[in-house]
Amino acid sequence: MTLEEFFDNLVGELKGRRIVPGEPSRAVRGIAPEDDAAGWLGPDEVVVTARETLDDGFLDDVVGAGAPAVVWRTKAEPAAETVLMLEERGMGLAILPPGVPLRRVTSLSRERAKSAANGAGDGLLRYSHGAARALLEPSGATSSVEALTERLAGLLGRPVVVEDPVGRLLAEAAPSGVPPGAAPSLHDFLEENGLRASRGSGLDDSRRERRDRYARLPGGFLSVTVERWRVGDRELFWTPVGTGTPAGYLWMDLDGGPLEPQDIVVLYWSVRALEAELGKERVRLETELGVRGDFVDDVISGHHGNMDLLLQRARYLGADLADGAMAVVVDIDDFAGYLGRRRLKEPAIQELKRRLADAVRLQARDLFSNFLLGPRSDNVILFVGPSEGVAPDELPGMALDLAARVQRYVKGLLPDLTVSVGVGRFKGNPSALSDAYSEAEVALEIGHRIQGPSSVSTFEQTGTYKLLFRVLQEEPEELETFYAETLEPVVRYDSRYGTELVHTLTTYLGNDASTARTASELFAHRHTIRYRLDRVRELTRLDVDKSEDRERLTLGIKAMQLLGRSPSKPSSFSDR
Repeated sequence: MTLEEFFDNLVGELKGRRIVPGEPSRAVRGIAPEDDAAGWLGPDEVVVTARETLDDGFLDDVVGAGAPAVVWRTKAEPAAETVLMLEERGMGLAILPPGVPLRRVTSLSRERAKSAANGAGDGLLRYSHGAARALLEPSGATSSVEALTERLAGLLGRPVVVEDPVGRLLAEAAPSGVPPGAAPSLHDFLEENGLRASRGSGLDDSRRERRDRYARLPGGFLSVTVERWRVGDRELFWTPVGTGTPAGYLWMDLDGGPLEPQDIVVLYWSVRALEAELGKERVRLETELGVRGDFVDDVISGHHGNMDLLLQRARYLGADLADGAMAVVVDIDDFAGYLGRRRLKEPAIQELKRRLADAVRLQARDLFSNFLLGPRSDNVILFVGPSEGVAPDELPGMALDLAARVQRYVKGLLPDLTVSVGVGRFKGNPSALSDAYSEAEVALEIGHRIQGPSSVSTFEQTGTYKLLFRVLQEEPEELETFYAETLEPVVRYDSRYGTELVHTLTTYLGNDASTARTASELFAHRHTIRYRLDRVRELTRLDVDKSEDRERLTLGIKAMQLLGRSPSKPSSFSDR
């Protein structure tokens, strides 16, 4: 294609304006959007730029690289001096409105369109080379997911959003010329509708289009995996980044029209570029989590050297624990059973743990400014310290808020997985951090034994449970003996005859030994409640009307809960 043909198409199809004709017979072999990377411009490539002015230095650089012309995306009129500089250098100049998508510029020639339609040809291959260079070559020390997303939006001429494996929307970008506030951004639309590719359940099947699972070039020699979603009158799609377990997801709006062959080429290279950038972010996160996990292990075991060194390490990791902290433990319920059902391999197991750690970190960051997080086995441990505006006595309530947030987030992220949370007491002395963790672990274990999965328990609320739990840990046979002497006969009776003596006794003791309140809560007559309590006395030789016996029965119930010995076949059959 000659420069004259290129300018004719620019004026005719994109409403551009030719200012300086340049050398009309000069060959145009490609389009090169301006970039900071070295080698971004090749011989006979037209430069596309949105800079404010075309200065001498810039023009000398593009002339030296062999550019035949400049397409200036601007609303301004070029100054006479600028026109003169271009004429002196033998370069062409065209003005193009900033709102025209860059992808329209790169698909101007009829030859290129024809070769794209046929799925082959030098035009599409040159475009593929240019897209790969634009997306891959700038990656390096100064690269980032955000910068790559900006370049991608410019090449596609559409809004794009990058989502990570745990549902965070890491970056968003829109092509230049899109007026802000003209319509809800793609990012805001995803947030408002709770749409996430990583969750899969973000959209019900009635609104999800699964028929078109690949975007292919004509001829089929190149394809990109996509999933189209329609929400209301808006159509969008996402494509996974990476093979196997995705490193993330790329969202794109389809309101600008269907995908063209050039778009598919850009998507093909963008997935590879994003995989590299997200991989670097993942390595950074894994390294950071490893360092944090080592710190937590040292705190728990007490192998941290002197206290000054411990606090120094904490500050290095972003937390000031000099004024003490409280511990929070987030644990996956029945992790072994979950793995058995899912039959996950080791890489997937590690990815699951990373997802949990990242989910906890995201929620903690919204509540606390002074915390340190570290993964350990199948749980995540936080040490939360006071900060400006947050006193120590406020931390327990905030920790419960964190627990609720984490459980909701995990349920949305991994619907068939649940977590329990244990919260310790605040320790004002940093030398007691290991005690803070021990309390949180005790609260977690007691809560799980009593409440089951998805429990949230604080050490303050455990009461006498923690005393019995210590007995269970140190001398389990003692707790077994106590249980056998108190509640075991009642549990055995309920299991055999389908009665509800244990439930009645628990309700009665929870209502401060009030027969009337117990009868009201259980929708039973007071005489029925009295009869059941008499059966308990016959089985245990402990009388609920005596304070000492009531105390033993109360502890017997707690021992039963800690040992997991509730009646095996509770039913609504009448008492016998």
